[in-house]
Amino acid sequence: MTKKKITAAELMAKLNADPEFVAKRAREEEERLKREAEYRRAEAPLVDELRAAGFQVQSAWDPVNTPGSYPKAVPILLAHLPRPYPAAVREGIARALAVPDTKAPGWNVLTRLYIDEPEDRVRSGLAAAIAAASDDEVIGDVIALARDSRHGSSRLLLLSALERSADPRADAALMDLGTDPDLTKEIQVILRRLKRTKR
Repeated sequence: MTKKKITAAELMAKLNADPEFVAKRAREEEERLKREAEYRRAEAPLVDELRAAGFQVQSAWDPVNTPGSYPKAVPILLAHLPRPYPAAVREGIARALAVPDTKAPGWNVLTRLYIDEPEDRVRSGLAAAIAAASDDEVIGDVIALARDSRHGSSRLLLLSALERSADPRADAALMDLGTDPDLTKEIQVILRRLKRTKR
């Protein structure tokens, strides 16, 4: 006996008729709104400082999707990054720093915070910032971070820096890291891509 297939609209109508589902969804939405309000309160000092510098932002995440660069915001973001904001806010700040303009003023801050960061989501944001800010001058630092398995799967985000590097040490590191369980699948993809571009 096969089950009768139902459309998405029929499924939603059925779920919306279930008082338990409706109550659960209402609780989840209330919790989400509370978290969002907490984040807004927490990040207010950063948002205020960015606005005072001429940036029209509502949250730490706004620069992440901004086209173009914002070099005057980088020092402000770097100053706020080590502060005890909620993890979601710190991740947004870190990801907003995922621009080349961050390297000169913030390389040491990014790498130090990445090494010491206990929160996975913040560590991933920091890895994205390190990868975007890196160049061949600091590729040795990126290689060392990528080799340190204590940083777990956040190291996946560092691999883009190794892929775009012209330094032979980056290619060697990709080969060496190919057996790392956290990285092996992505490295296989990168190596295939590099092989195609070298033809």
